[in-house]
Amino acid sequence: MGEAEDRPASLDVAIGGLGGEVTLADLFPPSWVDSHCDATSIDEFVAASGFEVTDQESFESIPDHEWNRHVESNSTFDDWESMLSAGVEHYVSERDGDAAEAADTPDDEQSPTLSV
Repeated sequence: MGEAEDRPASLDVAIGGLGGEVTLADLFPPSWVDSHCDATSIDEFVAASGFEVTDQESFESIPDHEWNRHVESNSTFDDWESMLSAGVEHYVSERDGDAAEAADTPDDEQSPTLSV
C-alpha cells in the first residue's frame, strides 16, 4: 500500500452557504459509493483509477477525459460532473435532514454542532 492510500483524498468544494472544506469521503460515504460504484469506498474508487491522488492538486491534474472514462466505466454515472452533482445533492440532503432532526429535538437534548 502506497503513501496515497494512507491519506484521505480531499477535494475543496464550495456548497452554497455551507462553506468549509468538504472531502471526497464527506461527499461520497461508503453506503453511497457501494450503491453507485464498483467500489465500497471513495478511496477504493480513486485507487482503482490508477491515478495517484494525494491532495487537491494531484486530483485536479488527472486529465478530464481519462477521469470521466473511469467514472463512466466504474459507476452508474456518465461523467465526473454527474457523479459530483449527485454526491453534493446527497450530502446537502443528509445535512438538511440532520438539521431538521436537530430542530425537532428539545434544546437540552441537542448534540453540539460542528461547522464544516
